[in-house]
Amino acid sequence: MPHVTLPGVFPYLLAILGLLLLWQLHDIQVRAGRIKAAGAIDRSGIRWFLHVTPMDTHACAACRTANGMAFLPNIVATKKFRPSAQTCTSAAGCRCLLVGLSGAWSEAERVLAHLKTGKGRVRLSPEQMEKLLAEAQAKGAGIVADQVAVDMLVAFQAEGRHPQAAIDAYRRVLDQAKKERDMPLLVPAYLRLADLLEQTGMQADALAIADRFLSAYSNQPGMPPPAHAPTEAQRTLMSLRKTRLMAAARR
Repeated sequence: MPHVTLPGVFPYLLAILGLLLLWQLHDIQVRAGRIKAAGAIDRSGIRWFLHVTPMDTHACAACRTANGMAFLPNIVATKKFRPSAQTCTSAAGCRCLLVGLSGAWSEAERVLAHLKTGKGRVRLSPEQMEKLLAEAQAKGAGIVADQVAVDMLVAFQAEGRHPQAAIDAYRRVLDQAKKERDMPLLVPAYLRLADLLEQTGMQADALAIADRFLSAYSNQPGMPPPAHAPTEAQRTLMSLRKTRLMAAARR
């Protein structure tokens, strides 16, 4: 058997290759939304997060209790992070969402200051939530970085009381979400909008949103899924909705 002599730098090259593979795997996991990276949060400009749920008749007691919980990024980035100790019991499934904010308006700054002086988490009352969003909407161009996030929050809070306002806000999210930090909001916006349109009797519009969703997130053979792609369960749910809406349109 011939004797093979490896260069002295070979172990170091293997170590570097291993690190590169680990970094690549970590980046794929972060982009897919499977793990949270504190560094990625820092680069996004997000300074705190708000946990919300659609405030309609399907919201269970656990989700209502967690609605309005605010967190600092270092809390959200931990592996064992959970917005609530309670478990969702909604028959519709848990629809809660964590929305990141830069918060460059006075009410948001007050929440951030409260978070920093506490333990990194605080619950906003319904009145505080209304004040936070009302001030953000009044600021207009002054909240450019948070515009999509604020529209998402407005839609969630309006669903039970003002469905048309929620529909309009969800449409703005779908049309205006372009930045990386806004990408995690797209799939929830599609799902909530299609559901709300169908509930309010706007079947043709709901079908159009289902088509748009399935086209945007179609599986391309040999291609990796896009960042923050829907789960197979979400894709199946929208496919079933499309089938149901198409059947209703033929009657």
